[in-house]
Amino acid sequence: MLKRIIIGVFLTALFLSMVYFGGIYQYSIFTVATIISVYEMKKMFKAKGTDIFALPLYLFAASYYWIYKYLGGFYLALMGILCITFTIAESIFNKKRTTDDRIASIFTYCYPMLFYVFLMLIGMIGDKNYSGFALLSCFAIPLIGDTFAYFIGVLFGKHKLCPHISPKKTVEGAVGGLIGGIVGGIACYFVKEYIYGLQNISISIIHFCIIGFLGGLMGEIGDLWASCLKRWSGIKDYGNIFPGHGGIMDRVDSVLVCAPLVYMCFYGVMNNII
Repeated sequence: MLKRIIIGVFLTALFLSMVYFGGIYQYSIFTVATIISVYEMKKMFKAKGTDIFALPLYLFAASYYWIYKYLGGFYLALMGILCITFTIAESIFNKKRTTDDRIASIFTYCYPMLFYVFLMLIGMIGDKNYSGFALLSCFAIPLIGDTFAYFIGVLFGKHKLCPHISPKKTVEGAVGGLIGGIVGGIACYFVKEYIYGLQNISISIIHFCIIGFLGGLMGEIGDLWASCLKRWSGIKDYGNIFPGHGGIMDRVDSVLVCAPLVYMCFYGVMNNII
C-alpha cells in the first residue's frame, strides 16, 4: 500500500508539473506515454496470440505531437493516412499475418491512438492558461469519479454492475463515480475562478456539473472497456511500469475516453459554438 501511495503521489506531481510548464516538456511526456501505450497494446494482443504490425504505430506515436505543433492538422492527417496505408499494405503482402493480426493492427489506431490525439488537442487549445486548465479538467473529472466509485463501491457495493467484465465493480460504485464526476466538475469550476483566473470564460457551475456528470460517465465506460480488453486477453494489467498501479493504459483508460468530450466542450466555448 505504501508503494502504491508513493507512486500515486509521484504521478500526481508529474502531471501537475506537465500542466504547469506545458510546451516541449508536456509534449515529450505525452509522446513517451503514447509510445509505451503502443507497446502495452502490442503485449496485450500478444497474450491472446495476435501479433499487430507495430512499426507504423510507433512512428505515429513518436511524431503526432510534433507534426501537429509545427506543421498543422493537415500533415497530421496525412501522417495518419500513410501509417494506416502502410499497415494495410504490409498485412496484404506478409503471408504470416492472420486476419486477427490485421484487424488488431487497425483497431489500435482507433484505440488508443485516436483518443491520444484528442488529448493532444486539449493540451494545445487556446493559450497556455486555457489549455492547461482544460487538460487539468480532462484528468481531474474522471479520476475523481474513479476515486468516488472505488470507495463507495467498497463501503456500500452490493449489486454487481458487469460481473462478466469486472466482478468487483458494483452499481453503487458506478453511481458513486457519477457523483464523483460532478464533484470533480465543481472543483474544476472553482479552480477556474480562483486559481487560473479565467472568470471571462462563460462556463457556469451548472455547466461544469453537466460536464462532470458526462465526464464521470465516459470515464466509467473507458474503465469498463479497458477491463473488457484485459479480460479478453487474459491479463491483469496492461503493464507494470508503475508498481501497484499497472501500466500507462491502466492509468489513463478513463481519461482517454473522456478526452473527446472535454475537447468539444472547451473548443465550443472558446469559439462561441456552445
